[in-house]
Amino acid sequence: MARLASQAGARVLGIDRKPMTRPFAGVEFIAADIRNPLLPRLFEQEGVDAILHCAFQWRQQPSEEVFDSNVLGAMHLLEAAAQAGVRKVVWPSSTFIYGASPDHPAFIPEEAGCRGQPHYAYVQQLREIETFMAGFRRQYPQMILTSLRFAHILGEGVASPMARYLALPAAPVLLGFDPLLQFIHAEDVTRALGHALVQDLHGAFNVAAPAPLPLLKALALAGIPPAPLPHALASRGWAWLRRLSPEADRIAPLPWDFLRFSCVADTTRMQTEMRFQPRHGPEHTLAAFGQALRRRRYAASPSYRLAANRLTDALHLGRKAQARLATVAKHRSAHV
Repeated sequence: MARLASQAGARVLGIDRKPMTRPFAGVEFIAADIRNPLLPRLFEQEGVDAILHCAFQWRQQPSEEVFDSNVLGAMHLLEAAAQAGVRKVVWPSSTFIYGASPDHPAFIPEEAGCRGQPHYAYVQQLREIETFMAGFRRQYPQMILTSLRFAHILGEGVASPMARYLALPAAPVLLGFDPLLQFIHAEDVTRALGHALVQDLHGAFNVAAPAPLPLLKALALAGIPPAPLPHALASRGWAWLRRLSPEADRIAPLPWDFLRFSCVADTTRMQTEMRFQPRHGPEHTLAAFGQALRRRRYAASPSYRLAANRLTDALHLGRKAQARLATVAKHRSAHV
């Protein structure tokens, strides 16, 4: 995105409370809190024309600190942008806001609204930000507000709920259910955000790679073993465990409804109005994520390395034995 901006002759400012851990080429960093009342003055002084707001914490448990950062932070930013006369704000949202339900149409359009169950803090806070943005559009029709509702994001270094789910030793699945899921590669997320910054796109856009995949096929592509559970035991047992310990959240990074029912967003507006097409298909995205996950585990875990090496040796011996049997069978058939 910084490269796109530099090609257009624009400056790129990075704003955060914490200093940058590593420099980004073409980005000038400013240490500031977006909840600071002086933020409008900063935008005016720097002549800010467009804002990309990416500060969102994917927390499952509600907390005042995360709500203040996610929801109130987004509200303060939009108000500051309006006061400073900023022309455009782009915000990466998620198809989590739609929820997963048997009542959904086959392809969920952007006007379907926010129906995601608020059992998880990040779903509730995404809904609240989207609701606030809808009202903000009516209050400031001159400002371009773009909300990109991404499908499940996967990529190197991305700690999305789906990435945490696939990183479990075995991924929980519900017996009798195989919902359809959509995915988007992290590189395509970056491309879509850059596209929205250089284009004038009004409203919300679903962004996902074609085509949706059944959950069990997605796990197979990533090389993740499924852990089948009865639905009643999974949802009720997890709710009970969650009351006892927040560590229970690690068992279910995704809302259980998304492991039961499909949530497939309509990407017609992405293709026709936004004129954007992801470069990575879901099969490639899942396979690449699985390979990267296994590499990290191999490098970090001696027990995983030992098991992987033994499995590799066993597969090698199996292939050699199969080749010998094929040779013997061929030799015998030649003498018959």
